[in-house]
Amino acid sequence: MSEPRSEEYFKQFIGKKMGVDKYRIKGRKISAYAESLGDLNSEFYVAPPEGDVKADFSGIVAHPAYAATYTIPGLLSQLPEIKGEDGQPLVKNIGKIMHTAQSYDFEGCVPLTAADKRVVTESEVVDLFIKNEKLWIELLYTTKSEDGSKIFCKTTIKGLLRKGGF
Repeated sequence: MSEPRSEEYFKQFIGKKMGVDKYRIKGRKISAYAESLGDLNSEFYVAPPEGDVKADFSGIVAHPAYAATYTIPGLLSQLPEIKGEDGQPLVKNIGKIMHTAQSYDFEGCVPLTAADKRVVTESEVVDLFIKNEKLWIELLYTTKSEDGSKIFCKTTIKGLLRKGGF
């Protein structure tokens, strides 16, 4: 059995960037997401048209909660890829992670629409500390247009890794 890694060891991960995660944006999915929340506001939702008419999703924006669809997948795929100076992964067992908080910051951001087609999310480790034999972690995700000209959302995700996960 290996020695537990110290809080000092984990400080090397603060500021580390994770890989870029890409997500395809579709108007139909933006509308379906709003509907799943029960928010049928025409700003976010397009009612299905009658007959053979195709729905027009060009006039809606993504519901603010839609940000979870393009940030959470990156957490699970990118976090295990972060490695320390010794080559050891930050996360030894992703099954030991527990999501504890999430917040969205839309200040200075533009609304996301289907016309944006694809977004990229860049992420980095903001803080880490050990408390009660758990590794607490804070991550910042910034979601932009593919060319980087627009920022859609800044998401802070907090979680912890239980013993055996770090």
